[in-house]
Amino acid sequence: MENPNPTMVSEKKKPYLGTFGIIKSAIEIPLSSSTFFFFTFLTSLPLFWAMLLPKLPFPVFPSLLETPLILSTHNLIHDAALLLDFTIQILSAWLFDFIRFFVAFTTVRSVSMIHTSGIGSISLRSLVRDSIARPKWIGPILTFLYMSLFSSASLNAATYWGGWGPLVPSRTLSFHVVHGITYAAVMVVWCYFRALCKVAVVFSILEGKTGLEAFSASADLIKGNKTRGTILMVLDMAWRLSSGLLPTLFPRSGFGVWYEVLDAYLMCYGKVMNWVVLVIYYYDCKNGQRGNKNKDMVVEKDIDEGYELVHSIDMSPKIDMFQ
Repeated sequence: MENPNPTMVSEKKKPYLGTFGIIKSAIEIPLSSSTFFFFTFLTSLPLFWAMLLPKLPFPVFPSLLETPLILSTHNLIHDAALLLDFTIQILSAWLFDFIRFFVAFTTVRSVSMIHTSGIGSISLRSLVRDSIARPKWIGPILTFLYMSLFSSASLNAATYWGGWGPLVPSRTLSFHVVHGITYAAVMVVWCYFRALCKVAVVFSILEGKTGLEAFSASADLIKGNKTRGTILMVLDMAWRLSSGLLPTLFPRSGFGVWYEVLDAYLMCYGKVMNWVVLVIYYYDCKNGQRGNKNKDMVVEKDIDEGYELVHSIDMSPKIDMFQ
């Protein structure tokens, strides 16, 4: 009995993990690697404090306009304080974006190393060296800013449609039903574009692509996996919205500052795990894309071999049975 085609066996397509398979693989990384858990704990501390400080009941950085000296002085000093206060707010927003990027950058790099090399073979020193010290930052920062700008603009557009769309003022029940359906569809489309933008950031961090090149590569990569990427972003949005349910489960009055600490921790944890999921999704799409290419190569080879076989039969000498 002849052996099967070795090309077909060696180039067999690796199956997709699926949505829940990606989530399971993402959860296993921090649970199985104490090095990754400790590393992401350290790198996400700035994000945790940046999210916690504005929620504290006392102002950590009070506005200059609220000081008695500024309120009782000349208008020129008040205007200068207003400009300085506005500048501080802009710089704070940029600093917060950089902290968000730092968490994304270090998480994507570390998860990629662990996913490709094995959970038990990475040391903390290797994670620090290859995630912070060696990589280039400029291109990924620009791609991250593009992603943030596009995501914020599209979310504002979707929110505007949901709150002030043309069907909102209508009192007819059918119009409200149609509006609810269209609003849900708009949010699903926003989740798809959010997945595309975030995978573009992963491309920029791991492969050095920047700007439109990264977005184009991301769109090509998730072309056949749009549904899974959208579902993952819908689950991430549900996680972020679930923080609004904390007051119904745990009253603020009974916990005080600890309630804000818990809320900031859950939001920070969700952001880190979202990037872990996106890296697993990125490699899963890569495996599927590579498997499709190998399958096409096998099919083309089989077609060429079949064509050569038919051609050799046609060229063989024909024997006349009545000769």
